[in-house]
This record gives sequence, structure tokens and C-alpha cells, in this order.
Amino acid sequence: MKNTLLILLLFCSFFIFSQDKSVNDIKEIKKIIDEVLDRGNDKIFKGFSLGLLVQGQTKYPTPYFGPEVSGLYNNGAYHYVVDFYIKNFLVGFQLTDEYFYIENIESSGAVWKPRGYNGSYSSLTRAYWISLGYNIFDDLNLKFSVGFRNGPTKSILMSDKKPSEISQGFNYDNPSIFFNQSVNSIDKYSEVDYSLSVNYPIKLYKSFKLVPELGYSFKYAGIMAGVSVLFLNQ
Repeated sequence: MKNTLLILLLFCSFFIFSQDKSVNDIKEIKKIIDEVLDRGNDKIFKGFSLGLLVQGQTKYPTPYFGPEVSGLYNNGAYHYVVDFYIKNFLVGFQLTDEYFYIENIESSGAVWKPRGYNGSYSSLTRAYWISLGYNIFDDLNLKFSVGFRNGPTKSILMSDKKPSEISQGFNYDNPSIFFNQSVNSIDKYSEVDYSLSVNYPIKLYKSFKLVPELGYSFKYAGIMAGVSVLFLNQ
């Protein structure tokens, strides 16, 4: 392909000289050929990113019997994110430790709070997300994710916390409210959630881009924000 273009360039140069054209015409043709070559060298796999999103819960059960809500981000989640950029698409995965306030009330009246205390450890829910995105304009990407939530799961940061410590941190008067009341429900809790977000890679260095992201998850009206580092495939 390159040899063919080189021959074409020489032919065009000869033709231009024969017509007494300026050297600028030759430079213009070379520029066009370089652009064609660059277009042919576009990589299918553009790179991958690693990042962290922080999510706040804004939707609570009705009636609500949890700790006092003094702001939008009393309860939330941490999303550990990896995205792969392939042409105009991205495929991603997220692992989420969730400190949401969720109540699961069985027909017997037994209550399980996923972010509660289960046996000998503080528990929460964890979600595994699969994401699919598309480059909709310039470098702006729209990303849709499906999350599979389950519990109880040991918290990475708070698994050794005692009920009294947790209740104190969330303004509960009685620590016993943090104990799950049902043995059966703790093995059954699972649900599906969805989220929608946008991100925009910003050039940071030759091989790196900074990717701010803003999103919304639907189940508990979660507002997500964070940043990733995109490692480019040069």
C-alpha cells in the first residue's frame, strides 16, 4: 500500500513539475497521502482505564426507620472501575462495595438490613456491573451498566467494626437495630440495578488521559461521580 502511494506521489510530482506548478502543490499532495496513511493505521483497541466512582444514595424506603439523613450522601457506594476502549465502543466492569440503607422485610415480619451486622462481622451488599458504552460525540462517551447486587458480604474497610461502633457512626440510639433478624433472608437477598453515565477523556500526557465521569443509578437514585486514568495503546 505504501509503495503504491509512493509511486503515485512521484507521478504526481513529475506531472506538477511538467505543468510548472509550485512546490507548495507537492507538499499539499504529500499531506493528503499522510492523512490517508494515518487513517489506515487507526488501532481497533485504543486503550483501557482504571478508576474510582463515589455514589450517594438519595432514595430511601417508605416508611424510613434508618439513621438521620442530613444530606444526599449519608449512604453510598464505592465503584472500582475498569473500561476497555475498542474503536467507538467501550466495554467495562465494576466491583462495588455498597453502604446503602436497604430494608428487606419478609412476610413473617423479619427484617434484614444488608448494611447491618451479620453474625460476627459488619455486612453490606456488593454489586458486579457490566457496562457498554458508545462514543456519541467527539470524545464524549455514553455508558449503560447493569448491576447484580447481593449480600451479605464482608466490607473491605469495615468488616471488623462492632455493632456499637456502626450505630454510633450513623446516629442509632440502639445498636441492636443493626443485627439482622432473619436467618433465612440473609442467604436470599439479590436484585438487579441499572445506571447511566457519561465520561469525557481529557489529554493528560502522551500515553495517558484523565477521564471524569458523572452518572445516575436507578434503584436507589444514586448520584455517581469520579475519575479514571486512560492508558492509551500507542
